[in-house]
Amino acid sequence: MRYTFTIFIPTYNRAHLLPRALASIQAQTFRDFETVIVDDGSTDNTEALIRDWQARADFELVYLKQPNQGKYAAQNAGVAVARGWFFLLLDSDDRLLPDTLERILRHWESIPAAERPRYAGVEGLVESMDGQRVLTTPYPSNPCDISYLDLYYRLGIGGDKKHAIRTEILRRFPYPLFPSELNSRDSITWNRIAHEYIFRCVNESVQQVEYQPDGLTSNRFRIRMTSPRGFQLFFREEITLHRAWLSRKQLRRSTIEFIRFSLHIGLGPWRQGKQVGYDPLWLLSLPMGYIRWWVDLYRLRFKGGNIRNRAVMHN
Repeated sequence: MRYTFTIFIPTYNRAHLLPRALASIQAQTFRDFETVIVDDGSTDNTEALIRDWQARADFELVYLKQPNQGKYAAQNAGVAVARGWFFLLLDSDDRLLPDTLERILRHWESIPAAERPRYAGVEGLVESMDGQRVLTTPYPSNPCDISYLDLYYRLGIGGDKKHAIRTEILRRFPYPLFPSELNSRDSITWNRIAHEYIFRCVNESVQQVEYQPDGLTSNRFRIRMTSPRGFQLFFREEITLHRAWLSRKQLRRSTIEFIRFSLHIGLGPWRQGKQVGYDPLWLLSLPMGYIRWWVDLYRLRFKGGNIRNRAVMHN
């Protein structure tokens, strides 16, 4: 690895927002980094904007353009070319704090060297663009050394978090991709990683975020309906690979969701049962899974899939 950090930006038609993200990179107090931008098929002036930045930036800026395949295909592509020891995702509508890289490295170096191989990286919180409000749930201690599975399923702490993760680990755990599907769940990768690694989590904001009306968080129903294979895999792994971390209530909910998305991809009960070992809870959950599927079909047919989230992400 040539650099300490690779700052990765996936983007799609966000030329109007990219200068803010790039300016926050330019302002970093720690300078041993490169920036990799993967343009996921933008049709605006993103490429011209990046070429201009490449000509005048005082940091390495790599630009890749691919046909529109979604954020997770873009991340896999970014990981493949990254030359930083840590990989840090910066969405095109967000920005880093000036000392983000410096603080992340300091927290990493506070871990005893002999213990670092079991750590995936360092994770922190997010705040509003004015810096006045933390926009996610803090960790129970500071620092908190924990796996994603323990943090989310056993402690119930979720919400938007940002992290720098060892690039070599991301290369071992790429996002699964399916033809014609653009989306997945971030946590499908973090759940897999959690079987082997923990994060050092700190109650400090490392990024400022601004949720966009047309962003991935704006209409979860539409995203899920257009990527059923990815979501079926996520819930299948929850009730098989990660079963030990789920409460009885979580297990039932995820089993129903597994049935729901299995039906969306054409898997009937026989093939579903083979995937989950004919678990009795799966059998008991079949009626509710079918109801969820029927409700989806109604929404798709009569509402066009335009179902807004019940909970809104606030800036």
